[in-house]
Amino acid sequence: MAVGAIMLIVDPQNDFIEGGSLAVSGAQKAMQALADFITPHPDLFGKIFVTQDFHPEDHCSFTEQGGTWPKHCVKDTFGAEVFAPLKAALDKCPDVVYCKKGQSKDRDQYSIFDIQNSEITNDDGKKIQEYIKNIDKYFIFVTGIAGDVCVLNTLKDLIQFADKKSIAVYRNFTASLDGGQKLEDFCEENSIIIFSLDKK
Repeated sequence: MAVGAIMLIVDPQNDFIEGGSLAVSGAQKAMQALADFITPHPDLFGKIFVTQDFHPEDHCSFTEQGGTWPKHCVKDTFGAEVFAPLKAALDKCPDVVYCKKGQSKDRDQYSIFDIQNSEITNDDGKKIQEYIKNIDKYFIFVTGIAGDVCVLNTLKDLIQFADKKSIAVYRNFTASLDGGQKLEDFCEENSIIIFSLDKK
């Protein structure tokens, strides 16, 4: 059994960066800041999990299919790839696991855990849960895009099985459609640490 610092990066993908099909204001700045933070500290986290939307062409969330969002993060496209400066930083880290979600055309998954009736349905989400369960002490740092959608839903699921006191959100490494209010409110209501960290 081990003690570990875990980073969970939610959907740091090109389609959510300015210029992408579902751009979030401030996303490029946030992901570049994250890359700049990780680069000189490749061994800071014992494990890094990176989630990615990986949708089929006809995914139910797309407006063409009657969904809410423009087509985004279609599997094996540039839009689904991790923001290049961040990917370059992650490539130097010792233990990074990329996790896919939203792969079924008939089901959206805002969270990698996709908890239904207290059970995790996403296989990659199960792997993250098992990793957390198998270490004695941990601290999970959460960041990514978008703070009020996939980051928020990931947190809602995460606190179903992880200790709230062992979770923190990097504010300045997260970009939100609403400017961050929903994420701030949720963290405050659930006593989750949310803070900004300037690169050093």
